[in-house]
Amino acid sequence: MTRYVVIGAGPAGINAASAIRAGDATGEIVVFDREHDRPYYRTELDTYIAGSTPDSDLPLNPDSYYDEQRIELRLRSVVARVNIAERRVELSTGERVAYDKLLLASGSIPMTLAWPGGDVGGIVTVRTWEDARAVIRHVLETTKPVLVVGGGVLGLILAEGIRQRGRSVVLLEKEPRLWAPVLDEPASDRLVQSLAEAGIVALLDEVVAEIESERGRVTGVRTSKGRRIETGLIVVAIGVRPDIGFLAGSGVRTDRGILVDREFRTNAADVFAAGDAVQAFDFLLGQTRVVTNWVNAVEQGRLAGAAMVGQGQPYRGVMVSNSESFCGVRVSVLGITQPTSGGHLVLIGRDQAKSVYRKLVLQEGRLVGALLVGNTSGEGMMRKIILDGRAVSPDELKSKFLPGLGVTEVPA
Repeated sequence: MTRYVVIGAGPAGINAASAIRAGDATGEIVVFDREHDRPYYRTELDTYIAGSTPDSDLPLNPDSYYDEQRIELRLRSVVARVNIAERRVELSTGERVAYDKLLLASGSIPMTLAWPGGDVGGIVTVRTWEDARAVIRHVLETTKPVLVVGGGVLGLILAEGIRQRGRSVVLLEKEPRLWAPVLDEPASDRLVQSLAEAGIVALLDEVVAEIESERGRVTGVRTSKGRRIETGLIVVAIGVRPDIGFLAGSGVRTDRGILVDREFRTNAADVFAAGDAVQAFDFLLGQTRVVTNWVNAVEQGRLAGAAMVGQGQPYRGVMVSNSESFCGVRVSVLGITQPTSGGHLVLIGRDQAKSVYRKLVLQEGRLVGALLVGNTSGEGMMRKIILDGRAVSPDELKSKFLPGLGVTEVPA
């Protein structure tokens, strides 16, 4: 009987475990995770904080699922190191568990900042269900404004969720645009407007310079522009990084993330990796990169699990793909939206009256990216065109996806 050990019970780990069971009816499957809660939809933590998603809606599967699938789920279990020579993982308790095949699906952890005066209470990050519970407690305990640091996807959805709890919210972003890696100025401006309409103040090109506190708890901040912001809670949402510290000295090759081939094999025999911890090949950019994204993690987990039971199919690679709603404004992002290497043609369609902004990016006659704000129709078809890599003309794209809009063409 083969023993499969999975490190991480997030979307990659659980989908891999399910794929393993589908391909091996008798193997032993053990999943380790440091969290206290059974696997859940991390993507719904913002609506949970807002109060619109109840506890009962968060779990990925019913409790009975893991027994029915004979998946041993070991929570509150921290893997401290991996020994590929002895084919074992070692827990922080000292317990050693042997594996025949191992999946590294450890996910990511929040990045933090060190500020002068920042060693006080009332500064938190949000990555887990328990973190979300803590934020709710803090929000309900304070009457002061809440400061969200970070204007990416996480910062935006957390700001909205906290605002829906009835608290004033200020969002601070160091870049001159919200979600700067993928949004251009018009798209960012539309979101700043939508945040303002919801009562959220967005301050761009500005950072925390110093924390003010009383009796060991934050009371406010001074910013790089000399502004004082009163606050009783700072939520840090500046991004995440792969959780790979436990692999130090293991011999598993890492860079920013765990390096894998197209079937999610690492350089170590019978050791695979998937999800947010992986540095995979981006087929549009032609280089490896870390893409922390729920959809990618689910797909990678399924494919990695299948590969572990000998049913693998080559992975085409990662692609940036996000679809969110921010304060009532739908935004979808596919592939390359901020071309920097030259040789691109950008089609921009606008309808100012309807607050619609659509941007399509072509390279060598192929669609390689899309940014849709206010109207995300056609996203699925655009995704297919990008994945298929088929030739497409600007006129075809304008006819299909930019009808009725004022369109401009910009070389980039």
